[in-house]
Amino acid sequence: MQPESKVNILLVDDNPNNLLALEAILNRLEQNLVRATSGKDALRCLLRQDFAVILLDVKMPEMDGFETATLIRERERSRDVPIIFLTAYSRNEQQAFQGYALGAVDYLVKPLDPEILLSKVAVFVELFKKTDQIKQQAAQIAQLNAQLELRVKKRTAELEAANLQKDDLLEREQSAREVAEAAEQRFKDLVNGLDHAIFWEANANTLQFSFVSQSSQMLLGYPSNNWLQKPDFWVNLIHPDEREEILKYRLQQITQGLDHEIQYRCISANDQIVWLRDKAYLVRDEDGTILKIRGLLLDITDAKEAETALRTHADELTYLTTALTQSNILLEKRNKELDQFVYAASHDLKSPLRAIANIAQWIIDDLEGQITAETRTHLELLQGRVYRMENLIDGLLQYYRVGRSQMSTETVDVEQLLKEVIDNLAPQDHFTIEITSPMPTFSTVKLLLQQVFTNLISNSIKHHDGVTGIIRIMAQQEGNFYKFSVVDDGPGIDPQFHEKIFGLFQTLEPHSSHNTGIGLALVKKIVDGEKGNIKVDSQEGSGTTIHFTWPV
Repeated sequence: MQPESKVNILLVDDNPNNLLALEAILNRLEQNLVRATSGKDALRCLLRQDFAVILLDVKMPEMDGFETATLIRERERSRDVPIIFLTAYSRNEQQAFQGYALGAVDYLVKPLDPEILLSKVAVFVELFKKTDQIKQQAAQIAQLNAQLELRVKKRTAELEAANLQKDDLLEREQSAREVAEAAEQRFKDLVNGLDHAIFWEANANTLQFSFVSQSSQMLLGYPSNNWLQKPDFWVNLIHPDEREEILKYRLQQITQGLDHEIQYRCISANDQIVWLRDKAYLVRDEDGTILKIRGLLLDITDAKEAETALRTHADELTYLTTALTQSNILLEKRNKELDQFVYAASHDLKSPLRAIANIAQWIIDDLEGQITAETRTHLELLQGRVYRMENLIDGLLQYYRVGRSQMSTETVDVEQLLKEVIDNLAPQDHFTIEITSPMPTFSTVKLLLQQVFTNLISNSIKHHDGVTGIIRIMAQQEGNFYKFSVVDDGPGIDPQFHEKIFGLFQTLEPHSSHNTGIGLALVKKIVDGEKGNIKVDSQEGSGTTIHFTWPV
């Protein structure tokens, strides 16, 4: 037994990725998948080969899918090849109707459902194979009839010899008839086996059905006999709101001698609405006279429901987008008002503080030698509190500004940046600051990284309790981040306070005039904003190491 021959399936798309995706879906059919990357390429393929079905992308440069389909339909050889249009754009009824008017059997919107596409293409592959078998068998029958006629002519003069061979000739004729009947039965079996479509045939003048596939009962619930016995059965199936328009359109197309396609609603036997796509072809005799009309009814109810749901979701998305836009505008307005308030408040707060500090200093200067030591201590304490409040306001402003504006990146040499930070801090001679590993150079927001190092090194200096101190800074790359570490040999931090120190206004020295409790909170906010993380490694009395990561 010879293996079943493979049929050709033409895939037309200018995007290689789309062609690859179609091949991945249709490889399960184990047929010949032929690629075409343009309309012209597709036409060249049709000159060389026959195809069971064409999957044609609508949007292509130079020649789009509709132009390609028009040229395909102009050729006798490819006129009846089924075309399935594919598009990545939302379904457009006018485009879909244009596609069906050009002879398309379907119009699918990407992304495609692999199972639906596979099943649709499989139907046309099988139909092509069965049609090819029928053609071969018809050719065999024609050949047998020709042989029979030749033998009859040759043996007319030899009547006795012809009579002797009569039984053999009759047997051959019967065999040929059985082959034809078997082929016809196989075609009917194929048609009746399609549960998602209804094949039909009707009188072109009266529209009374002469054939309908058994799938009609599965799709609409009515017995097949009703279609054949009642002259107006098909017309009465159409929804009353569309019945007159659909009937008028069909009769008009038949009068003009045109194949056509229409969509309409039907009432099923259980009173449900079923959407059908009706593709009709005119059957003519040798003189071109219309004998009957044949067609294919496809259930598109699910597609219509999906289209309605998609439209509803699109409306909801439009509403949400509008609401979000309005919220963003309002939020931007509130942010601007907040910026104005913060800067005005900081100015109004700092002005009286400076006046208090100045007055305290004037009192000390004017009463030099007259005030008691206790009074001087109180005045200096007052000045310290004023300076602390100024530092607190400045820290709050820095904390507030982080992440509120877009800052440009630049190439930063971290070692050079650290030298600048150390020079600005100007640590006393008994402090040693060492850069103990090579520092990277990469693109980032310099000001933010500079603020982080300034606060960490400044903290190590301010809180060191020894006569001498060492601060070590190191770096290493971990994946897409650099991990920086600032290590000191100061008093250390009890583990119970490791999380607390990163909180706003949190300090382990509440009476300190130079500690606002904002520095580490600012550092954490900056690091978090850069998608990094920060943690403390310390024990009380054993120094402190702060690690933070920074994106490469």
